[in-house]
Amino acid sequence: MPAHPAPEFMLAALNEASIALEAGNLPIGAAIVHHDRVIALGRNAISTPADDTRHAELAAIESIASFLAEHKRECTLYTTLEPCMMCLGAIINVGIESIVIARPDPDVGALRLLPHADYYAYKHSRLQVITGFMQAEAQALLTEYVRRTGVRQHLAANAEG
Repeated sequence: MPAHPAPEFMLAALNEASIALEAGNLPIGAAIVHHDRVIALGRNAISTPADDTRHAELAAIESIASFLAEHKRECTLYTTLEPCMMCLGAIINVGIESIVIARPDPDVGALRLLPHADYYAYKHSRLQVITGFMQAEAQALLTEYVRRTGVRQHLAANAEG
């Protein structure tokens, strides 16, 4: 886990989120970092085309699945919104060492489930999490999405984290 998260890595995730927004998707982006180098990017693509599994974190993970299998607990995932249960499960299963999150999501985010998950304790109890890193930048994209679409109103409000 980096002692201090690096802005350039969250900026890479925010750029992916911007691309998702311009494509009509909820603006969520992810970047996977290994030894101070971005090795994978992903962006939310659940709306265009419609596929509820095309989350940013999953897209990044799937693009380097073989690499992650060989480098367990060596990578950090930067994401612009707290991962859902599906993405958090994938993050744990592939052995991501740490997650840096821009904006918490108290409605859909799954971090609060970790202390209650026996599987998490068995599989990877050392997952380190930093929340609220560059939150204002991620929030601006989410607010713009809500303004454009009128949906997911809970994301327009700034979450405490």
